[in-house]
Amino acid sequence: MHAPNYDRWNTPPHSTLSTSPDGLPLLRISGNFGTATFSPQGAHLVEFTPAGQSPCLFVSRNSLFAPGKAIRGGIPVIFPWFGPRQGHPESPMHGLVRTRPWKIESVDVPEQGPAVVRFSFEACEETLSLWPHPFALTLEFRLSDRLEIDWTVRNTGPHPFHFEQALHPYFPVGDVHSASVRGLRGAEYLDKTDGMKLKTESTELIAFQGETDRLYLDTAADCILDAPALGRRLKVEKSGSQSSVVWNPWIAKAAALPDMADEEWQAFVCVEQVNASRNTVSLDPGASHFFSVRYIFSDLPAS
Repeated sequence: MHAPNYDRWNTPPHSTLSTSPDGLPLLRISGNFGTATFSPQGAHLVEFTPAGQSPCLFVSRNSLFAPGKAIRGGIPVIFPWFGPRQGHPESPMHGLVRTRPWKIESVDVPEQGPAVVRFSFEACEETLSLWPHPFALTLEFRLSDRLEIDWTVRNTGPHPFHFEQALHPYFPVGDVHSASVRGLRGAEYLDKTDGMKLKTESTELIAFQGETDRLYLDTAADCILDAPALGRRLKVEKSGSQSSVVWNPWIAKAAALPDMADEEWQAFVCVEQVNASRNTVSLDPGASHFFSVRYIFSDLPAS
């Protein structure tokens, strides 16, 4: 698939389109809401800093910023499978769209109020050769003192299909040892660090004492991530998503990742909004699935 010619795209006021040293297009916007940086590759939000706040997303200093390479951090967009494709070990990890160029549909940065950025992606000959289903995706980001993302998946083909999807945000926590996630007590999860055993979350607060990689199933619950080292609380509200993931690679896994510095595992936690495993979505011809997430940032209340 040929990359869109972003040089010809008419960037509106308060936005600039540039290229990383390795050739990756980057869209930066700034305004009353704060600042944000996107890569049109993958419709990937790389940086988001609301006015008067510290950055809300983590990106590794070793991350690649090159065409066809995944970005380690920010909010990767995953579709139509999550993780490795079952029965197809030759397929790319996390699907077809995170390392392909999306179309910038519009950018609106008003003098007051939220900035809105819209992207779209349609199946093409290249994606159809890997996954034989026509589809169309739209992503809309609304940025203010919070972040809202609306994602629509539409089946544009003549046959039904099944898909998995995820938003995979990396959130800074300062020190993972003091961070915690709550809202998932009682949910069943697949523990990827223990042979994919099915377990039930028994604790109110999920703390981090080693590698953590859990896919929580049949849950639309809100999650709260507390980061005492930063004095920050994040509330995640979602709809159209029935799974959640909590992930931190810890020491050995981080050291094995070439696009992450060895010590950076201490600085972030991923709380992901997902449809996967037994929450895979089935979509009839002409039908759409709507997926929405709100990330609400606040100061951590004094204890």
